[in-house]
Amino acid sequence: MKRTTHIRSETESLDDIASALEGRVFHVTKLLYLDTILADAEIRPNPDGHLSTTFGHVPNAFFRKRNCVSVFDYRAAPTDQIRDFRNRCSPFQPARPPSEGIAILLLKPYIHASLIDWTQWKEEKMWRDMVVPYVEAGYPGPIPIDAIEEVICLKLNEDPNSFTARIRNIKKQTGPDLQI
Repeated sequence: MKRTTHIRSETESLDDIASALEGRVFHVTKLLYLDTILADAEIRPNPDGHLSTTFGHVPNAFFRKRNCVSVFDYRAAPTDQIRDFRNRCSPFQPARPPSEGIAILLLKPYIHASLIDWTQWKEEKMWRDMVVPYVEAGYPGPIPIDAIEEVICLKLNEDPNSFTARIRNIKKQTGPDLQI
């Protein structure tokens, strides 16, 4: 499997990586968890919440409750509506400082036929469950390691002069409840 590493400032463009994700299905995990995934030879679902998560533990996550691995499904051509939902749940968010980075696991096309689309949430009318419309899909059960075509590792270093770094520093000094 191909593996690339990108280390950038948090203010640098990620457009080249975003372009590589277009038309693809991928899973995002913290870089810290990548070695465990590779050693286990699979990306495991987390139905009972016992595994550490990259995007936070949500008890009513639609796909988690169905023993699925949540993936980003970027196969659809991006309309304004799709772009809006992609921006709300960016795969790059967990790479932002003070994170140690993320691994984007690009999956081989053969898994596409097994994916459960987010529209299943609508069909089941599971309004109390959480799903990211137009972005999220679920893979039932573990994803085998041979389904990973490429790993993109991304670490974003803090730019001390950036607006977001200044806000982070203010919050460190005043406490996390500061509202700006």
